[in-house]
Amino acid sequence: MILPARLQPPDWLKRASDAPPALVFHTKGPHAERLLSGGFRLLGALSDHAAGQGWDVQAVEFTDASPACAVADSRHIHVLMEDHPAYGPRVFHAVPGYLRGWWFFDDLATRNNASIRFHGFDPRSVKEAFATRFTDRLRTQFAGRNFTKFGQRERGEEAIPTGCLAFFAQGFTVPPHQSHYAGVLDLAHASIAARGDRPVVIKPHPKNSLEEVEALAALHDPAAGVHVTDASIHDILDACACVVTVTSAVAFEGFLHGKPAVVAGQVDYPQNVVTLTDPAKLPDAITAALSRDWPHDRFVTWYLRHHCLEDRAESLPRVLERLHRKGLSLGDFNQRGWF
Repeated sequence: MILPARLQPPDWLKRASDAPPALVFHTKGPHAERLLSGGFRLLGALSDHAAGQGWDVQAVEFTDASPACAVADSRHIHVLMEDHPAYGPRVFHAVPGYLRGWWFFDDLATRNNASIRFHGFDPRSVKEAFATRFTDRLRTQFAGRNFTKFGQRERGEEAIPTGCLAFFAQGFTVPPHQSHYAGVLDLAHASIAARGDRPVVIKPHPKNSLEEVEALAALHDPAAGVHVTDASIHDILDACACVVTVTSAVAFEGFLHGKPAVVAGQVDYPQNVVTLTDPAKLPDAITAALSRDWPHDRFVTWYLRHHCLEDRAESLPRVLERLHRKGLSLGDFNQRGWF
């Protein structure tokens, strides 16, 4: 596998104005370490192919200025490996997706800003039998093995009330380039107020600060049907009737459990959730989510297989097709007339 020798400083583009055309990965932190060590199979295959076509391959430290520099450049192909929207004729975005082993590779952005959110979803475009087989494998891989992005407690350690409303927290500060229509703590309070006869289960996020965890823990009141827990998300998703969150990826994971979701922020899977912009209307949003027969398996199949890429070398032709659609070619890989 041909990989960049080291992480170049952020001003590499300015200093290398006469450098030969390069495939440039803009990255930092753990992503940079894993890229340089060959831990990303898809990007490794892209690097090998680019080098085989005579291109240089570089990794440059990502900063807030990186997107603008990449957009302005007319020489190299740039892959931004952070959640920072930017559109340019030679710019792509690549980060790991919500399910381990699947990647965004988008020419607009990643996660909540990805171009997937603009696509209309028609369940009839996905064969039901194929979708069932595909998502059954994912269910075995993730729910069956209690696997998710962050480590979880062992399944079954805590009894979760069946039919509960499941609220999954995030950090209370809105990250850059995200749109939230309700604060995390405000939405937690709204979920308790909207629960009706259902118990509410609240799960803090592994990255919540101590102060945020304490604020959520203060809501714990089993006598009133409010349970704050660190149980496995798969146990909670199995038991709940509906997921409520701001923009957490757990709503997407809930699709594998067949659970409807209400989100209070911009996500890239709005086709398969109810979006709440007014926390006062959460009871209506929950009712709407519970009243629909959601095509979860077909949606997950459409989302992953049509719009994301598996982290394996065999996905390379689909990466090259995305380059081709912007007029960029690294060789006629599929002999479809691109030179």
